[in-house]
Amino acid sequence: MKLKYIALIAVYAGCLSCKDGDMITVRLDPESTFDTIYITELITEKDIAELPANSEIKNIPLDYTTIADIHTKNNEKQYLTIWTPGKELMISETPDAGITTNDTGDSLVNDLRKGTLNFIQRNSALIFNPEVKDSVPGVFEKFRKEREAAIDRFREVLNPEVIALLHFQNDARIYSFLFWLGRISKKLDADDPYFDFITDIPEPVQFLKTLPDVYLYRYEVEYLRANRSIADIPAFLRFIEAKTGDKDLSDFLKVIYIRALIENPSYWESHEQLFTSELLTQVLETEKSSNSYYRILEKPIAGFYASRNGQEAFLFEAEDESGKSFHLESFKGKVIFIDVWATWCAPCVQQRPEVLELAEKYKENDDVKILLVSVDSSRERWLSFLENETTSPGTNLYIENGMRTEFGDHYNIRSIPRYILIGKDGKIADSQMTGLSLETENKIEKELSRNNYR
Repeated sequence: MKLKYIALIAVYAGCLSCKDGDMITVRLDPESTFDTIYITELITEKDIAELPANSEIKNIPLDYTTIADIHTKNNEKQYLTIWTPGKELMISETPDAGITTNDTGDSLVNDLRKGTLNFIQRNSALIFNPEVKDSVPGVFEKFRKEREAAIDRFREVLNPEVIALLHFQNDARIYSFLFWLGRISKKLDADDPYFDFITDIPEPVQFLKTLPDVYLYRYEVEYLRANRSIADIPAFLRFIEAKTGDKDLSDFLKVIYIRALIENPSYWESHEQLFTSELLTQVLETEKSSNSYYRILEKPIAGFYASRNGQEAFLFEAEDESGKSFHLESFKGKVIFIDVWATWCAPCVQQRPEVLELAEKYKENDDVKILLVSVDSSRERWLSFLENETTSPGTNLYIENGMRTEFGDHYNIRSIPRYILIGKDGKIADSQMTGLSLETENKIEKELSRNNYR
């Protein structure tokens, strides 16, 4: 597999120079009913294009190949596209009002994403069986090879760099899940033989920018196998530089790693314990002067500092079940517990009974307010969910696509469920509560005992 992959990358490198500076043309099918379609880079979320109905954008400059996300304004409809020099892209609407394009490569890259999820669902009994964990990588390796062969059947249709990118996507999506299963779900030690599949992961190439986390997970396992524990954040950053061996790629990986520490600390539990505001400031000073991808950190950094404990809580607006406007400021002087959730989030729904139990406990205490803030893209779906609940203590609120609004930015909400506690003084008491427990109630009671009203 490695030899085949390296050969494809070599061809890709040769083709890239001959396509350098090519343009892309994008058209929106006039038969579609979309008001506006947006295109952003998948990982960096950099804006690429905005297409109003019946529009065409010609000559978008591009000298590299990546993955972009085609989506509607509220991100309810999404579709991946291989953003490559020289492409002529037609975006259309499917019979069920979804997004599609005229490109075979796009169809394949979306199939890879959906296919991985479907494979996991079909084999969940085996995958999550603790008694057969060592056989799971082998099951996925067989699946990876089957998809590799399926991709190769399109060699006569697609150019070499697209084929190479599809092979990378195939590998990275499978290995990323295996890392999640071992690191997060099973919490295995880095020395566990389960992780021996890291030797099958190809050396870093430019395509890692389309799914970079797989390399960060690989480096973590390699670092822990050599050092037993994470000494400090700068040491791991230096390890990334040494293992990547290419400044452009290592700069990119370092930025993605720092962003992950800020936005998804639960994925980096042993690292997060070493990650303080003071250390972040030091790291940022170093990267700001030398890292060309520093701009990717600007929004997460702002959210990180704004959502730190002790900061003034952002006074957001939302709407209630009747459509009336809600202002957080109306709960001035109260202890406020916020549950950020969505109907599509399985862990959110699973933990909702505990949130409702907490709300029931404090429903007669006017000094405590429990806010259940949905960040769904569909208000109707949210209301439909609430209609099926037999009891609904607390205050149900809705912020359309809230993770991508000022609310999401100020509270640094990049994953859910998320629980936030605000004290009577209007300051954030705890912005990274990981779950509901007796400790949650203890923190609420502690804030109630304070006399620091706004």
